[in-house]
Amino acid sequence: MELQLFSNTRLTLGEGPVYDVRLKSVFWVDILGMKIMRKNLETGLETILRLPDMVSSLCVVNEETIILTMRHSFSLLNLKDGSLKELARVEEDKENNRFNDGKCDKLGRYWAGTMDMKERNPTGSLYKFFKSPVEVFDGLTISNGLGWDPDNEIMYLIDTPKRKVFAFDFDLSKGEIYNMSVAVDFGHEPGNPDGMAVDEEGFLWVAHWGGGKVSRWSPRGEKKGEIKVQVSKVTSITFGGEDMNEVFITTAKGEEPLSGYIFTGKAEVSGIPNYRFRL
Repeated sequence: MELQLFSNTRLTLGEGPVYDVRLKSVFWVDILGMKIMRKNLETGLETILRLPDMVSSLCVVNEETIILTMRHSFSLLNLKDGSLKELARVEEDKENNRFNDGKCDKLGRYWAGTMDMKERNPTGSLYKFFKSPVEVFDGLTISNGLGWDPDNEIMYLIDTPKRKVFAFDFDLSKGEIYNMSVAVDFGHEPGNPDGMAVDEEGFLWVAHWGGGKVSRWSPRGEKKGEIKVQVSKVTSITFGGEDMNEVFITTAKGEEPLSGYIFTGKAEVSGIPNYRFRL
């Protein structure tokens, strides 16, 4: 796959790309730069929304609103006037923790995990947010990439320092997870697993932080291919575009000239769409 720059804006810690089918727009965040980027695929218009704190993930709610995770909060952001409305807070007693990756499931629940900013202690947890946040799983050091298989029977979760993608049996109707197992073991792969996406065939696309690529894995943990990126700190990936076969890959700023930019390219398979939050 040949990659090209998708935006000329360089970020400190680009993360959390989301494509919204109805808005025909890609959103992504700069966690440390405290801003959200948006680019419309039809018009090419690119906008920047600045925030008062670190922002780590987002889901679209409707044409005017997105929901996002900031340091300790789930908050709504009005895309027209930039106003914020806090909905809930978690882990205020954990000064070294912050939210990290998050996504919405098919029924519009927001799943988001926290991490130890010193990246040493298992003080993070995974939360499910609908009307209020519910802690679902704890003992995570850096809660990261999330995803679901095409049948919504498996949920995937990455804990970066453990260098594994975990799989849970997933009950979509109840929004509950059971029976954790290892889906992908990074073994001797370069770098650590970061963000991820799932394609329509059920294969996992995982970003390599420090490894300069995105790898594709079967649900049984067999490596099936990879995309080389000109940047070592690759952070996440999502699918989008009219046929859902365009990939958007975020990176973090490092020594390489193109580090911190977002890249795009066309895959031979389509991805599962990002879902909206049900307000």
